[in-house]
Amino acid sequence: MSMSLRDQLLQAGLVNERQSKEAERQLRQQQRERQQLPKDKRAMASHAELAAKQAQLAKAARDQERSRRQKEQADKKRATRRSSN
Repeated sequence: MSMSLRDQLLQAGLVNERQSKEAERQLRQQQRERQQLPKDKRAMASHAELAAKQAQLAKAARDQERSRRQKEQADKKRATRRSSN
């Protein structure tokens, strides 16, 4: 039988038991809070989470592109210095 992600992270030493239990506690609390919301509010919360995730992914893509451009400029500058020396 395959190990759960929690068990795999614990075994790899990426998290300790306390961190694992805290994450589980937070997850249960979030689920409880969602259950207490009316159905229409739950849908709104899901849409807000989706929009936030999409914004986060878009920002990561922009940051990656900016980093790539900066690296290209630095390489170009370095190549120009080498050819002039």
